[in-house]
Order: sequence, then structure tokens, then C-alpha cells
Amino acid sequence: MIFILIAISCKKENAESSIVNEKAKVFKSQSEVIKRRDFPLKNLSKVEVLSYEDRMRWDRKITKKDNKYTKDLVVDYKLNFDSTKVKEKVVLNSVLKTELLELMSQDSCKVVEGLADCYMPRHMILFRDKKNRIIGYKELCLSCKGFRESKNLENYNGFCFSQMEELFKKAGIKYFDDDYE
Repeated sequence: MIFILIAISCKKENAESSIVNEKAKVFKSQSEVIKRRDFPLKNLSKVEVLSYEDRMRWDRKITKKDNKYTKDLVVDYKLNFDSTKVKEKVVLNSVLKTELLELMSQDSCKVVEGLADCYMPRHMILFRDKKNRIIGYKELCLSCKGFRESKNLENYNGFCFSQMEELFKKAGIKYFDDDYE
């Protein structure tokens, strides 16, 4: 009798816990869903971080229809600005690459960061395929909390700029806002 009662109560607990688990699956937070979504760059092979002086000061490669704020920064899988102005170029190792993709895939920043009314970009993340072609990018202004990006990365911007700066430092980037005059 005792064994039968224990077996019945265990089955009841298992049934209740599976109902709770099913309910938990239904009520997942938006961030959990976004963390599990697929990153849009399927052919991603390598990720690089570039640093340079404020691009708005020196970028003169502009077409008649664009200005330095709206022009495409990558054309035909290549940079569309003077790459000799790049001060640093670091290829992320697999650990930092994974950390970056997780940062970009989160849906909100834990720290409230307000946008400034400026755009002085000094960093760019380049996503390359196996042929070393640029298949996506995100240019950042850490001081202004602004960015520009390729169309295929438009919904991957819920990261904290402070976290991004920390990741750049881990990668070995040394040029930041206060290093420029």
C-alpha cells in the first residue's frame, strides 16, 4: 500500500511539474526568444574590429547622392572609405566572437544609456565570409551612443555601449574617444 501511494503521488508530482514546465515555455520573455533566434549572417567566418579617428572629420569619399552620414560604408563587399585611416584592426577569437554575437542578440540594455546629439564614429565591426568579403557591418560611436549598420543587422542593436567598449578592450583595441583630439 505504501509503495502504491508513493508511486501515485510521484506520478501526480511529475504531471504537475510537466504542466508547470509547459506553462513556463508559453510565457518566455522576449529576451529569451531573441537570444535563441538565428543570427542573419549564415556565411560568417571572421569578425574584425576596427578603430579610427572620428570618421566624420576625414571621410571625403562621398557621392553626389549621399553625404558622410548616409552613404553606404561597404560597397561590393569592401570598405567605402579611406582604409589607410584605420589605426587598429583586431580579429576576434572564437570566445570574443561568441560574446559579441550574444551582445548583439540581446533585446535590451540593463543600464539606461541615453543618445547624445552627435555622431563621431571611431569603431567598426566587420563581419566577413570565407572569401574574406564584408557581409555585414556595424559602425559605433561609443561616446554618442549612436551607430550605423548594414541592412542585414538592423534588428541586432539592443546591446549596451559600455558592454561593447568592454569587449573591444578585451580584444586588444586601445583607441577610444579620449585618445583622439
